[in-house]
Amino acid sequence: MKKILLGTTITLALLGAYHAVAGGLWLNEFGDFSGGRASAGAAAGTDEAATIIHNPASATRIQGSQLFGSVGALIPRTKFDVRDSAPFIGDKDGGQAGQLTPAVSTAYVFDNDWDKWSTGISVAGLAGASLDYDDDWVGRYQVTEVNLLVMALGATLAYQVTDKLSIGVKPQVYYATLTQKLNVPTSLITGRDDIRVKVDGDDTGFGGMVGAVYDFTAGTRVGISWQSSFDIEFDGNLKVNGNLGDGVQVNTDTQLTMAQYVRVALHHDVDDRLGLDFTLGWDNWDELDNIFVSVKDGGGAPIITDWKDTYHYAAGFQYKLNDAWDITAGIAYDTNVVNAKARVPELPIDEQIRFNAGTRYHFGNTLTVGGYANYTDLGSAKIDAEFWSGKYGTNDMFQVALFANWIF
Repeated sequence: MKKILLGTTITLALLGAYHAVAGGLWLNEFGDFSGGRASAGAAAGTDEAATIIHNPASATRIQGSQLFGSVGALIPRTKFDVRDSAPFIGDKDGGQAGQLTPAVSTAYVFDNDWDKWSTGISVAGLAGASLDYDDDWVGRYQVTEVNLLVMALGATLAYQVTDKLSIGVKPQVYYATLTQKLNVPTSLITGRDDIRVKVDGDDTGFGGMVGAVYDFTAGTRVGISWQSSFDIEFDGNLKVNGNLGDGVQVNTDTQLTMAQYVRVALHHDVDDRLGLDFTLGWDNWDELDNIFVSVKDGGGAPIITDWKDTYHYAAGFQYKLNDAWDITAGIAYDTNVVNAKARVPELPIDEQIRFNAGTRYHFGNTLTVGGYANYTDLGSAKIDAEFWSGKYGTNDMFQVALFANWIF
């Protein structure tokens, strides 16, 4: 009987776990000056080495060798308001679940003295989440804690086809890691405390980005970039602690997809001080079909995602106050990816609206330093689960970043 219950426990845990990875929406800001305007226009090229994170073709815009680095943090505020719940799970809201997540990125563009070719290398965090709910909250059978990170190392090669057109490619090596904790309601069967389950896993793999930038005039250019999907396969462990098998551990294998996306951007200089920037984007989350989680020498369980494609819109400006100071600001909007019945508390994202502002200072012609702050409204993110429902009364995020760019 104990063996049967343990097998049931593992199956229930598989059904509850790994949603967070599916929810790992791509980030759009990477710590550079354009992040102060929600990266509006960034795929059309910027004047920092970080430009190759947005579009490899824009490496041809960089003169000499440049090194970029940034540090920052994502600071979410996530508080659930319970509407209805079954008596056996209670009505606890989980508290303030948002956890500070650090963010770093770096890029280097080489001066290789090639007439038409440009090269570079970059490292950036592309997706992430960190939430920690109270252990007795209504959604504890889906998640109590989750930490997700997806980072990529990319090597850029760009070619200037004509005076107006550049193309580029960036092969990537990614690293993804996930840790998730949840409870399994064995108390309904045994009359004892619920079992606690921890799932973890990581993976490395390959992806890529390609892009193009076209200069209509000296002050007006358009860029397009395509990021490939990441087919992540998490090989990890599922550990069960509780009255049916304290410390029992099994190997897990989960395959899923971080969706491909496209960004089309426009930059236009109104004059020698003011520039306007715009971006349109499409994320192919519809390709994220059901996720299948399996255990070694055991069974598996499908996770129904029911996600849909999202669309990204951003607009902003940059303005040169004087020879030393630049400022930038912008706004962005992303459409909703999932309805209330399919949304999960591991990443409670609805439609998103971001408000951004930043500045930088030029130390002569060789060094710029700056920073930005972003506020993101993540929407009410209603959840209509089988035994509980509600929405997030507080669901937003602040992002801060500091950066520097050296020209050699």
